[in-house]
Amino acid sequence: MRFLSVLFLCLLPIAAAAQNRMALVIGNNSYSDVPVLAKARADAQSIGTKLNELGFTVTTALDQDRRGLNKKISEFTARLEPGDAAFVFFAGHGVEIDGENYLLPTDIAAPSAGGSDFVKSESIALSDLLDRVRKTGARSAVVVIDACRNNPFKLVEGRSIGTTRGLGRIAAPQGTFVIFSAGAGQLALDRLNEDDTAENSVFTRALLPLLSEPGLELRTLVAGLRREVRDLALTVQHRQVPAYYDEMLGEFYFTQAALPAEPAPLPASTMQTDFEVARSIGTPQALDSFLERYTGREDEYTYTVALQLRQGLETEQAQAEPPARETPGTPDVPVIPDSKAVMRDTQAALNEIGCQAGRPDGIAGPRTRSAFAAYLAASDSTLGADDLGTAHALEELRQKSGEICKSAPRTASAPAPSPTKAAAPLAGTWKFKATCALVVKVTGNVHYTHADGNKYHGRLSDSLGQNANTEVYLNGQQISGTDYFPGITVTWRGRLAADGRSFTSSGSTGCAVYAWR
Repeated sequence: MRFLSVLFLCLLPIAAAAQNRMALVIGNNSYSDVPVLAKARADAQSIGTKLNELGFTVTTALDQDRRGLNKKISEFTARLEPGDAAFVFFAGHGVEIDGENYLLPTDIAAPSAGGSDFVKSESIALSDLLDRVRKTGARSAVVVIDACRNNPFKLVEGRSIGTTRGLGRIAAPQGTFVIFSAGAGQLALDRLNEDDTAENSVFTRALLPLLSEPGLELRTLVAGLRREVRDLALTVQHRQVPAYYDEMLGEFYFTQAALPAEPAPLPASTMQTDFEVARSIGTPQALDSFLERYTGREDEYTYTVALQLRQGLETEQAQAEPPARETPGTPDVPVIPDSKAVMRDTQAALNEIGCQAGRPDGIAGPRTRSAFAAYLAASDSTLGADDLGTAHALEELRQKSGEICKSAPRTASAPAPSPTKAAAPLAGTWKFKATCALVVKVTGNVHYTHADGNKYHGRLSDSLGQNANTEVYLNGQQISGTDYFPGITVTWRGRLAADGRSFTSSGSTGCAVYAWR
């Protein structure tokens, strides 16, 4: 309770302010076998200094070989926690090979013509770096790559390795915003001409002042950055326009807008804000913390509502029956996550009604799937093919009797089970971890069942003791959902990863969520 009280006192109006801001800054000048660079190290040092001033915890990697670079990346990702804001800056040589961008450590050796596999194995693939950051559960990641220089492996004779200059287009992971110092195939300038003695490259000198401009949202920052770099390059008849790839949900600020000189006193709105947070958490401890803090204001409406919610939780606990032991044949079986035992029982039940699922082995092989499809075609069931192996499907099967599959009409016009029924990418059990507005870290599970079309129903439970029914819609890779907790309804939006095994989301309570299976 005391912990939650402290969290209430530390509540900030902007949820993003509660997250840690972590940065990895890399600058490689001193290459051993490929052309040495002049300003990559200085660019990284300037960016690191600026980020320190802005409150980032900075991991710096200067002139690193492959082993050292991998070690620094591992140190950085080990420090990231779910909900953190991550920033990565790389200045050095890079090359595109076969559609993938590779960042080069200082000990990269210049191979003979055609040695692209060697370069791949001795470099850091940008997609791998982005994926390592994504897997930490970081709420957002801004990645800046200043490696759009001439190909260091361009050969006088024979084939060059990689494209002639610059980096190629990428597909950024969900929650990531990637910035390249120049567009695809363009060359990034270190200096404008021989008389240009600036410490930093053209791109970095344009970026630095924008990072500390108050209230400048990331997308507005990048629009200004692109114009500034373009205009500087055009003064020497060169084309350089930074490219960006935006898959970030929500807004991002390096520097928040300045607070008013005399902030308004904290009136009842602070009490209302704290109440909304306590209600969104929904546990007895959270509501007790709120009631304790606002003792003396019992006559106010918000306090009365909080007290009623707390008393309602006591009533629910008093009326709740102790967990009943599961016994065979109990008709009211609760929906539980899929398991091998449920699948074995499902196969046995299918055999009992003549659907020929084979030996009950707990494995949903082709024969079991065909048997379940035959049952769906021969009955008036509202289940879908994706419900195979779920407890509620098993319950329905156990209530059937007779030879259902054999009694199905076998006429030429009878509809056959459709083998092309749309897949249900969200169906099944997911684990999740979330970081919320009060720096409360929550873990839990949610089980989704396909309803129809793009609609899913689910049941959620978390480490705070909360349970919720949830309704979700999937449109392509975009997810929108509503969670119905006792006393509060939470809406959220997210995006499913391309491989269908994870998704990220953010919701109306300010929680950033990473889910996987």
